[in-house]
Amino acid sequence: MTEGHQAIIVGAGILGLASAYHLLQNHPGLDLLVVERLAGPGLGDTAKSAAAFRDMFSSPVNRHLSQAAIAFYERLQQESHPLGLKKIGYLWLATAEQMAGWGRALEDLARAGVKFQTLETRDLIFRLPELRPLDLSRGILGVNCGILDPARLTRFYEQEVLRLGGRIRYHSEVTGFTRDAEARINGIRLGIEEILGDAVIIAAGAWTGLTLGLAGLEVPLVPRKRQLFSIPAKEGPLARLLAAPGFNDHNLLPFTILPGEAYLRPALASFILGFANPDQAPGLEEPPRAEADFYKNRIRPQVAQYFPVFQGLAPTRSWAGHYDEHLPDRTPFVERLAGALVIGGSSGSGVMKADSLGRIVVARFAGLESVELGDGVQFRVADLGLQHRAVPREEFVI
Repeated sequence: MTEGHQAIIVGAGILGLASAYHLLQNHPGLDLLVVERLAGPGLGDTAKSAAAFRDMFSSPVNRHLSQAAIAFYERLQQESHPLGLKKIGYLWLATAEQMAGWGRALEDLARAGVKFQTLETRDLIFRLPELRPLDLSRGILGVNCGILDPARLTRFYEQEVLRLGGRIRYHSEVTGFTRDAEARINGIRLGIEEILGDAVIIAAGAWTGLTLGLAGLEVPLVPRKRQLFSIPAKEGPLARLLAAPGFNDHNLLPFTILPGEAYLRPALASFILGFANPDQAPGLEEPPRAEADFYKNRIRPQVAQYFPVFQGLAPTRSWAGHYDEHLPDRTPFVERLAGALVIGGSSGSGVMKADSLGRIVVARFAGLESVELGDGVQFRVADLGLQHRAVPREEFVI
C-alpha cells in the first residue's frame, strides 16, 4: 500500500509542527503530511520541557535564534493567541569564580545590546530575604527572558497546520525509509505501508539518532535525561519567595539558576525544580522517569543550601524528559543527509528556538541561502548546517 506527498515530516513535537506551519505559510497548497508515533501533538519532550526562554546566550547564533522566536511569540500573544508568555527574567546566582569566567561573555552581551542587570549580594538579600548568600558574588538578571506554556504553543502550530491544509497522522511510528535509484531517502515506512515524498523532513527530537539509524545514518547527537519536580508554594515562606517583588511586572521570582546549575522555575502556586544529571550516562530512556533519590540527594541539597525554606520538602509531582544534545557546540543543526532534511540538536532550547528553526527548514527546503526570521533579520542558512557550520560554542549552558 503506497501513497505520496510533496513533503513528509517525521515528528509532531514543537520542531516538526513549527516547520510544517512555515512550510505551508510559504508554499500555499503544499501537499504535506506529518506523522507522529504518539497520540497527539507535542507529547514527547516538548510536553516535559521547563518551557522557558532567554536571549542570554554567549553565541551570537544562539542569541539570534532565540530573540527572533521570542519576537514572534510576543506578536502571537498580542494577536489574541494566548501562550502564557511572561517576561519574568532569568536570574543567575553566581560565585566569584563563575563571574570571572563569564567576564568576557557579559561584555560581549552588553555590546550586542542584550538587556541584563548585575545585582550585588546586598541587592539579592534585600529582594530575597529567604536567600542564604554563602559563596555568591553577584546575580545576573536577564530581562528579555521568561516562561510560556508549551502546550498552547504546540496547539497553535497544530491548528494552523490543519487550517492551512496539512494532514497529521498520530499513532504512526516510522519503521524504516525508502530510497530512490540514487540511494536518496524518498519516503517512509509505517509497518507494511510505504509513503513516498518529494521531501522527507526528520524532526524526531531525542529520537533522532534512533530514527536516522533506521536509514543507516548517524549524527553527533545524544539524548540526556532531565528531571523536574513540583513543590507547592501556596502559603508561608515559599509563597513569599514565589511572589518576589522588584524583579518584573508579574511579581514573580525569575527563572533562577543556582551555581550547581539546578534551577527554580515559577509555576502556578508552585515551583518546578529541575536539573539534568551531569554524572548520568547519556542515552534514551523510554519512558523517562523522574527519580526520587535524585531529587533527595542531588537537587534538594543544591537548592536548600541557598534557600533553606526547601529543606525537607518532598515533591507532589515529578516527570522527566530529554535534551537532544548536539555534542560539538550545543546548538541546533538543520542539514540534508542522504536526501532527507534533518532538524535536531536543540540541546534543551527547542521551545525557545522552534519558530526560528522552522523558518530555516523552509529555507533549506526551498534551496535559499538566507531567510528572514521572526525579528525581521536575515539568517544565513548554512551557518546551522553540519558541512559549512559557523557556530561558536555556547558558554551559558543550563
